[in-house]
Amino acid sequence: MKKLTIILCVALISSALGGGVSAGTTAKISTSLAQDNETFTHKDAGVQFQLPKGWKAKPDGEVITVSSADESLQVVFWVPDEDTFDATVKDLDKELAKTIKNIKTTGKPTQDTHNGMAHYEEAGTGEVNGATIAWSVDVLAAKKPLIILTFAAPNLFEKHADDYMKLVGSIKKIE
Repeated sequence: MKKLTIILCVALISSALGGGVSAGTTAKISTSLAQDNETFTHKDAGVQFQLPKGWKAKPDGEVITVSSADESLQVVFWVPDEDTFDATVKDLDKELAKTIKNIKTTGKPTQDTHNGMAHYEEAGTGEVNGATIAWSVDVLAAKKPLIILTFAAPNLFEKHADDYMKLVGSIKKIE
């Protein structure tokens, strides 16, 4: 979990400052892969998804970080330590608080299904190293629980809304 926190901090700081991760940092995290609607699989969670045209994915072990072409919106996929969907949702606030300070939620969390998987969603704002960010988090009950954390500077979420919805809509459980 410490590795995930480091990756989130680097990605959050980069996103909150409105720019991409520096070349040196990118090399340390993993090799960036530019894709055109390529399918990626998160084997531990048992899901796959398609990247929108021009978006990038940076697989690093059990963590996959996806970013918009300009890297202003980041999406991090990972399987948490908790074994069940309910335990993951219960401990979600503690996980977010490790990286995001002054967390404020917008609206009420929702629970429904997404492509046949139980789904929990929550969104809000917060700060990373003093910079304000907007975030949303989804938990899916796939083969193993999967957390999907999305964040950007508050005014950049809307810029990528269409591509982001394509990405989210493409997340499917694999057998």
